[in-house]
Amino acid sequence: MSSHSQTYERRILRVLSHIHDNLDGDLSLDTLAKVACMSPFHWHRVFYGVTGETLANCIRRVRMDRATFLLLQTKQSVSEIATQCGYGNVQSFARSFQADYGLTPSKFRKSEIAYRASDPPKLSAPKAFDIEIRQQPEIRLVADSHQGDYTMLGRTISQLHARLALREVEVQLECAISAAVLHDDPFLVAEPELRSDIGFILSEKTALPDDFSEYRIAASRCAVLHFTGPYVGLFEAYQYLYGQWVPNNGVELSDAPIYTMILDDPREVSPNELRSDICLPLLD
Repeated sequence: MSSHSQTYERRILRVLSHIHDNLDGDLSLDTLAKVACMSPFHWHRVFYGVTGETLANCIRRVRMDRATFLLLQTKQSVSEIATQCGYGNVQSFARSFQADYGLTPSKFRKSEIAYRASDPPKLSAPKAFDIEIRQQPEIRLVADSHQGDYTMLGRTISQLHARLALREVEVQLECAISAAVLHDDPFLVAEPELRSDIGFILSEKTALPDDFSEYRIAASRCAVLHFTGPYVGLFEAYQYLYGQWVPNNGVELSDAPIYTMILDDPREVSPNELRSDICLPLLD
């Protein structure tokens, strides 16, 4: 990779980190151009050319992702969440949220997806999900390791996507599906110590770009839960898989970590239509 390309990679990663770390701060084009050390006129064209989305869409998507997790995983008020996610008032936050999810933030919080890990188990019957047992092939990923809150995996995959786009066009054409491997149980391991690997699926014939890491998911027989909806709903899906399906289906789990395959591009598909497969390895 040329030194010139490395310079642009550092600029893209700096801006993506700044967006994730400062959702309640100044994320104007001028400010982000300064973070990138480029003129606003050129910077936005570079960012769009590399990431495939405008700055405005990227910021909105990250804000909405953060808002859904705060709504369902914390007791903060809608007003507090609006401020934390960078909205000037509750009304603008509610309009933006409803445009993406079809519900106001308050109604979303009370909807069937509203499972909070900190709450005691629900007394009502949990939502059922479509699950099949199938043989999963070995999966080869170009991946980055992530340590910390699983809800922040979006930052890691965004940065990896940007790095790939600057390095290898052929790889990008192939990276339609991403996967996240979760090595730790968030109920047992402190949040700062949670370990995961997240990346894009590559075929065996594709050479791994320089300075990138490979991660392989072993072939195995898996219980595959088919999920459709915003990523925050995956918490309830995991709970159903472990708490309802596994005890009632006479299966034994292997020691391999659970992983999720993201089947749609969140930049192109609405949150309510995103498809994911949660793959739980089983003993043969």
